[in-house]
Amino acid sequence: MLKDIITNKKILVIIDIILLIVSICCYQYIFHLEKGRRIFADEAERFIKENENPIFKISKIVLYSSGYAVDDSEEEELKNIDISQFTDIAIYIDNKGSSQEISAENTVNEMFIDNIKVTTESEKGEKQLNYKNPIMFGKYAAIENYQDDGILFQIAHTNQENNESDYANNIFYTDCSNPITLGYVNKNILTDCKVNSTNTSLSFDGSILKNANIDLTSIKATISFSIHIKNNLGEDFLCNVKLDDDLDSEDGGIYSGYVMKILNTEGRDYNFLKISY
Repeated sequence: MLKDIITNKKILVIIDIILLIVSICCYQYIFHLEKGRRIFADEAERFIKENENPIFKISKIVLYSSGYAVDDSEEEELKNIDISQFTDIAIYIDNKGSSQEISAENTVNEMFIDNIKVTTESEKGEKQLNYKNPIMFGKYAAIENYQDDGILFQIAHTNQENNESDYANNIFYTDCSNPITLGYVNKNILTDCKVNSTNTSLSFDGSILKNANIDLTSIKATISFSIHIKNNLGEDFLCNVKLDDDLDSEDGGIYSGYVMKILNTEGRDYNFLKISY
């Protein structure tokens, strides 16, 4: 009888120990869960506060679209033409939203573009996006040495570096005084084609798309990419950009030769979010 009582007491002690361990584990789980929630809430509050008045934001985007053709025909018969479409993009960055003074906080030390995606309804053509020499803005230029892993910019920090800049290279000024210029090319949408024209001359611009019966909806592109900035304090900023390259308009759009549009960049979608502190 005494032995049974002792055994029962041992069982009760073991049960109490197990319950104590379970209680401690539950407390630690709830404590860490609540601590994690508080940390997340604090981080979210700080993130919102930091981005209420953005240091960098896109103030304007200009799109210029036209067409181009390469004529390999003999005796000017226009029977062997390769047709391409291009859109030049100028992105202006405002760095004076939080302060009118130039400082380490609102100047750029590093910048690159990645996550580049281009989609159209038609698979025809070779779609590429790269840096565009601003001197060639509005003019067709083939993209040389294309790489789809991103665009790294050289940052000019001084007036001397600005004056010595070769615009053929990916250049951007630390004070954001020049726009980011990009060129999108849909090369060789049609190749070896014959273009009918009743005109005495044929313009190798956007009107060539009309003469070749290229449907604008099939080549309208959605272009997206991410712009990364590191300021001179070492803080990181990010803006995801998505552009609908609509080639049509009431005046005929690109069929009339070219189309130029200035996009509305009001709203948070065009703010650079501060992603490091």
